[in-house]
Parts: sequence; structure tokens; C-alpha cells
Amino acid sequence: MNSGKNISLQVKEFQQKARRVLKLRPALGKIGFSRETCIFPSRKGSLSVRVWGKKEIQDFKRLSSKERRKSLEKKLKNDISCIMLADGVSFLPEIEEVARKKRIALFFSGLSRKQCREETKRFFSNLCSNQITISGGLLQIFGLGVLIIGDSGIGKSECALELISRGHRFISDDVVNIMRLAEGKLIGTSSSLARYFMEIRGLGIINIKKIFGVRAICRQSELDLVISLKKWLRGKEYDRLGLKFPEDYKLLGEKIPRINIPVASGRNMATLIEVACKVYILRQKGYLAAQEITRKLERALSLPCDKKRKIN
Repeated sequence: MNSGKNISLQVKEFQQKARRVLKLRPALGKIGFSRETCIFPSRKGSLSVRVWGKKEIQDFKRLSSKERRKSLEKKLKNDISCIMLADGVSFLPEIEEVARKKRIALFFSGLSRKQCREETKRFFSNLCSNQITISGGLLQIFGLGVLIIGDSGIGKSECALELISRGHRFISDDVVNIMRLAEGKLIGTSSSLARYFMEIRGLGIINIKKIFGVRAICRQSELDLVISLKKWLRGKEYDRLGLKFPEDYKLLGEKIPRINIPVASGRNMATLIEVACKVYILRQKGYLAAQEITRKLERALSLPCDKKRKIN
């Protein structure tokens, strides 16, 4: 796990998560919403977000229209993802023109420039302190966000590939970024550089989106279940009833249900993971097969011998 790497966040996600605290309102619709904003934990902020207030607008107004465009072209380089206008200011025509041209998101903030900067810094600081990077694969299986973990070489990627071929959705391979939201939910996503890519030994790097299409991929998912693949050990006792699982797996102070599945030759791991997800869904609804068969056995043992044959 690693909590010191840079975090990539889509502008759309930033707007959704920060709109209340920063009182954000889109100025140009959804222009620039697909851009990435990179957050640097060491700085507890983002170099790709700009906050402008009365001071900046007054500085622009002192320039001619041509000079404004030249200044904006210089200030708004390709690594700038969004601009927030604070202090109740309106944007100048040249700001809109350059923002549209460069596909940079533009927001109005209901805060003062100082408040907006402080709250933005606090937002990114909290985001960085509630983020980790973990080795594993993340998929959506039957609507569940499933994190698959295990030792290197155990077959996580191959298993994920089989699940994708069965219609489940791919989010991330090898490196998963996990973020804890204020309400305690854990959201998993991939890094922007490795998004849609998977490494398969013998095949190399493959692009899941190109091979399986857009329906096979998903940008992020809430984390619901952890599947831990472990090498089958001879002589070790494994649960054969299913009364003990799932265990708890701790991430960022939150507990996520974990199911341990032993890996051995001849076991279809993709099918086992699918069934594990179905069993988990049934458990959430209050059904447990082991309890049902236990009740039937207890009932059978309590009946006279001539009536036991009638039990279904």
C-alpha cells in the first residue's frame, strides 16, 4: 500500500465532491469535465486548479483585449484543468474564449477568493489523507465492486480477464487507487496512466477497452467485497460449510468483507469468484445455505425413522 503517490481526479468527480463546500456552479456547462486534475500529497493541493478573484480580474482589465488573450494563453497551459471564479466576479469574454478553446472547466464559486483557496487546499488535503494505493485488481461483478488480491503470480489478472470475457466490468489491474469519502464509503479507481490496460504474462500489455468494448470497462466503483486468492496448502483445514466467512479486511479505517479462496490446479477461479459474489449477495438478504441444510439435518435426526424418508 502507498499513500504518497499523486492522485488523479476527473474534473467531473472534483465538481461532484467539492460543489457544496466550495459552492460551485458550472459557467460553461460540462466543458472540461473529462479533464484530469492531479493532486500532489506533498503540497496538499493541485497545481492544475486555479482560483481567481477581484484582484486577478482587475489585473486582466488593465490589459487590452489582445494582451488579455496572450496573457491567458500563457497562464492556461495544457496542465490546467479548471478555473474557479470567486469574490462574485464575472468572467471576461477572453477568459471564456480561451477556456472553450483549451477545453478548461470554468466554475463560479460562492466564496471569497481567500475562502475558496483555503477550502480547496483543505479539500485536497483531506482527499490525500484518505487515499491509498493497493496491489490487486478491481472489477464490478453482479453490481458489486470486488477487489481481487493475492501474491504476485497467483493469477489475479488471468482470473480478471476471464471474468471480463463473461460480461463483468473492468476497472483496474495491478494498481488500485482507493479513496475514503466523508460518509465512510470506499471508492476504487485506476491510475490515469494505466486506465483500461492489463498485463498478462505471455501476451504483454493489452487494452481491455479496445478488445472488449466500452461496455466492459468502468471508471470507478464503490468497494463492496474483497476476494483474497491464496495458494492451496496441503494439510491445512479449509472451511467446508461457509459459516465463518466473510472475514473483515481493513482499509483506511473501514471494514470490508473478505472471502479467502484457495488456488489449486483444476479449480475454476473465475467461476468460484462469481459464486462467492452470489453467495455474498444472498447472505446480505439473510439466506445462508449452510444454515438451511443444518436445520434439515436437525429436523431429520429428531423425527422417527419411518418419517425420515419423507423429508425433501
